[in-house]
Amino acid sequence: MNKLYHRMLRVINKVMYKRYISPWIIAMIDLFLVLVSILLSGAILGMKETWLHFPYDIYSLRFIVLTLVVTAINIRLFKIHHSIIRYSSFSDMIRIMGALFASNVILFIINYIYKYAVLNGEDDFIPKQLLFLNFFVTYILLFMFRMFIRWLFEKAYHSGIDAKFTIKIIIFGAGHTGIATANALMNTNKKYYIKGFIDDDKNLSGKTIMGFKVWGSDKEDYILKYKDIDQLIIATNRVSIERKNKIFDICHQNNIKVLTVPPVKNWIGGKLQENQIREIHIEELLGRKEIKPNQPLIQQALGGKRILVTGAAGSIGSEIVRQLTKYSPTIMLLDQAETPLFYIQNELNDDYPKLNKIITIASINDKKHLEEIFSLFQPQIVFHAAAYKHVPMMETSPYEATFTNVIGTKNVADLSMKYNAERFIMISTDKAVNPTNVMGATKRYAEMYVESLKNNKDNHTKFIITRFGNVLGSNGSVIPRFKQQIQQGGPLTVTHPEITRYFMTIPEASRLVLEAVTMGEGGEIFLFDMGKPVKIKDLAERMIKLSGLEPQKDIKIEYVGLRPGEKLYEELLTKKENILPTYHQKIFIAKTEEVNVDEVNKSIESLKTILNQTSQDKDFLEQQEMNIVRNIKQIVKTFKSNNSKFEQLDK
Repeated sequence: MNKLYHRMLRVINKVMYKRYISPWIIAMIDLFLVLVSILLSGAILGMKETWLHFPYDIYSLRFIVLTLVVTAINIRLFKIHHSIIRYSSFSDMIRIMGALFASNVILFIINYIYKYAVLNGEDDFIPKQLLFLNFFVTYILLFMFRMFIRWLFEKAYHSGIDAKFTIKIIIFGAGHTGIATANALMNTNKKYYIKGFIDDDKNLSGKTIMGFKVWGSDKEDYILKYKDIDQLIIATNRVSIERKNKIFDICHQNNIKVLTVPPVKNWIGGKLQENQIREIHIEELLGRKEIKPNQPLIQQALGGKRILVTGAAGSIGSEIVRQLTKYSPTIMLLDQAETPLFYIQNELNDDYPKLNKIITIASINDKKHLEEIFSLFQPQIVFHAAAYKHVPMMETSPYEATFTNVIGTKNVADLSMKYNAERFIMISTDKAVNPTNVMGATKRYAEMYVESLKNNKDNHTKFIITRFGNVLGSNGSVIPRFKQQIQQGGPLTVTHPEITRYFMTIPEASRLVLEAVTMGEGGEIFLFDMGKPVKIKDLAERMIKLSGLEPQKDIKIEYVGLRPGEKLYEELLTKKENILPTYHQKIFIAKTEEVNVDEVNKSIESLKTILNQTSQDKDFLEQQEMNIVRNIKQIVKTFKSNNSKFEQLDK
């Protein structure tokens, strides 16, 4: 008997690998069960009632034919046979009940019409007792059949027969998301073998869910080391970054791949699909708890406004646009990068078809064209994200860096003031603090000019500056570069073993920018809580491990030396700055030195003169670069060049 049982499980196990049974076969089985129910109901009532001689009287014949036809039609209409029996759920049982209820209603209507229209109310066309009894018998048979098949398949699954040919899974999180993950895996043609759940909730430890055991976190090390696990799926949102990192480290030590599932709101049709389960990203091991913005305040400040976003095709600019879509604005997306602007336009067309948007290709350096745009659009809010940001490139291109980051910012700020924009928000960087490179110094220069505008007597615009560090995954950042190098087999190039940087995710930075808008009264520099700085060496090692490889063994890490203008440690404040808190725990106000307005204006006029000089002579161009950087150093007094040809100007 035991051999026969296991043979049956093996047969079912093989079926689990193959395609599902045709809906037509399911329909035929359902109809057969309906016929059995009809015969069984008639036989039961025939034994009890002397007037029913089932199946030889006219009542029985009507009952059999009509019930079979009407029920078959409703089973088809309610798509009962489209369900996969082995995964029958409560919703399937509700649909079956709905189909049978509809069938009975139709039969009662037929009975009523025939009884009073043909038989003058003397007799029932079909006995009511028969209809009531058949409803319950049919439902019980269809229900029991599905539960029996599901039980058989679950027995085959849990038996572990042929498990050596499957991917062995442990699910971290035994809540709603974990159960949905288990269902998604069991619903696939590809065979997964779920070994159980791990959960930090001590109350669940030792219990079973869906027939799978739940282990507590105290057994975590043992389970992952000795239970022959191929993959661990993190299936909960209630887990800290530190906990994720601990899980990842244990899994890496035991050659277990770590995957994760998307938030419930991103599930397809409200159900988790197997193809949505993906490998964990480095951003999820570096990020922090999701920021929930103060929606009412942001809605009050930005709702329904005309908003201009410069640099709208960039990493931060495009994410600001995505965040703004929640507040029903009219958005103008301005950028000089044609192809990235085309991509964000297509994304908005697909995801936010009702959004009022204007796509504009323009350079912030072209003040004449920019003024035409301001005159026509009359923006109420301006987010200024356009800038050159790559440190080594700007170190060799001070003309372009200064023209865009300083003069371009001045153009946008001046026009915002001229056309009475309510708020101007400049996106700055931590590299503006004690800058050691041209890029950071030009951003500080731009900050100083924007700060100076608060003292302008004709100004009705609130000028706000937001300053934060590196954003994870932004265009040209270290993470996409490391991914590319890993795909090419390495090596990963790191400038220095001790170099550190602050990181936050693009959505987090963008949400904090919007939050800062609601706080700004004009002239503030808002700093964001960047968390702890991350060693780039550690980041490189973690990304190699995420790829299932071993640092320095499978993929080498090479140290190539600091690049021109680069420094080991980024700073968020100068020695002469300190911070003030705001109502938001992740946003602070930098208390900076008062800007000398006359000095800034005089410096910019001098800078314009230098930039407007032209010559084809090589020596002139080199001298022009020196003059540009000299001008910057005179106004940004904390600017000290590092590993750069401009160091000679500091002497």
